[in-house]
Amino acid sequence: MTAAEQRLQEKIDAFALRKEAIKAAYTAARAQAAIAEVFAGISADVADADVAARRAADEEADLEAQTAGLDDLVTPDAGSGTAATLSDEQLQAQLDRISTRAEVEEELARLRDRLARGSGQGNRTVPHTADLRVEAWGPTREACLAEAVRGLVDSFAVVSAARPRHTAERRLIARSDEDLLVAVIEEVIYRLDADGEIPVTAAVRQAPGGGVFLTLPLADVTEAEITGAAPKAASLHDLRCAADAAGRWSCGITIDV
Repeated sequence: MTAAEQRLQEKIDAFALRKEAIKAAYTAARAQAAIAEVFAGISADVADADVAARRAADEEADLEAQTAGLDDLVTPDAGSGTAATLSDEQLQAQLDRISTRAEVEEELARLRDRLARGSGQGNRTVPHTADLRVEAWGPTREACLAEAVRGLVDSFAVVSAARPRHTAERRLIARSDEDLLVAVIEEVIYRLDADGEIPVTAAVRQAPGGGVFLTLPLADVTEAEITGAAPKAASLHDLRCAADAAGRWSCGITIDV
């Protein structure tokens, strides 16, 4: 019994150290991700940062809840004065689950950051009062616009299993890059409303003489898995489509849903 209690105490002590290491790694990873977003120019405004902070806080609270639950299992019961019955194997399994989850989340964060930096383009959606905001970035204006289309579609549907029934191409011309962004998004919304078709991807290339060619492989919307509210219109408020000093393009548009 003495030897078993000593092994259990060693496990508890090791867990306490391991828990603090996990929490420290999690906090460091979260700070690195925030810094990377700022320097990459992905965050658009303070509201976006607040959303990200709340999400990170929720994840940290969930991790705290798991570790607190494990503490309850291995801490002597205050009322009875007896220790909870937990074998070495059960305790190790709990520790491994917590450690593995933290390691996986940290590795995923590193991979996402590496992919975004390697490709130099991507998209994301963020809550925007009662609407939705789509943000995209890319090495060229055309790549940025194509990512905006993918971000719009991903905000309300999963199209990985949808089969295109035909490909549509449209030349779009606008007075400014912001108006061109609106035209691209409105074309996708029109196809959805009028024809019941959804793009499975998008390609944009520069058109001779100005404007762009928008190419959309289109599938029947019934083949997509609908996961959110369909877009209704592009808002003209708070538009953004421009290149930074390094020549990297980013754009942002608010969608009525």
